[in-house]
Amino acid sequence: MGQLLFFTVGMTALLAASLKAGPAVEYKQVAPPPPVDLWGTGFYGAIDMGANLYQNRGDDRTFTNDDLNSPFFGSTLEVSPKNDVGFFGGVKLGYVFGTGIVRPTIEGDFFYNGFRDGADFTLNSVYQCRFCPCVCPVLRTRERDVSTWINSGAFLANFILRFNFGRFQPYAGAGVGGYYAESGESRSQARSAPL
Repeated sequence: MGQLLFFTVGMTALLAASLKAGPAVEYKQVAPPPPVDLWGTGFYGAIDMGANLYQNRGDDRTFTNDDLNSPFFGSTLEVSPKNDVGFFGGVKLGYVFGTGIVRPTIEGDFFYNGFRDGADFTLNSVYQCRFCPCVCPVLRTRERDVSTWINSGAFLANFILRFNFGRFQPYAGAGVGGYYAESGESRSQARSAPL
């Protein structure tokens, strides 16, 4: 009996408290703020790499000594340039500031290009002594192979103004940079043989 009395008193207190709360308040639905267009903001980067498949340093050439007064008249030099495959690669890193119509941007661009260079040389020399024309001319062939690496790099720092029209973002910019190039260690091999 005591439990039933305790339960009845508790339920009455809860119902009385909810009746005193008053009518339900209606809330006006507020639209969420429009999303901020973050397309094209913050950090960005790019990596590119590939192969220099074709190096055009000219065709094979033959040089001939046509001077009749030269003791080496009739000698020839054949030059065959090497057109080896090379490698290039680059990294671009940048940051776009702000979310407005005009978005300033800074970026760095680093680029490397390298390829093997060189040529094969063949000298066919003919030597005729001017003082003893009755002696047979001396014929000799000499070959030489020369190769080296050409390495170059470009380093650029750019300031860009991007104009935000959604995904269409035209831009204008300016920058400063530097270029470095070197010819690496060369290697040559000589061969000669008398004719």
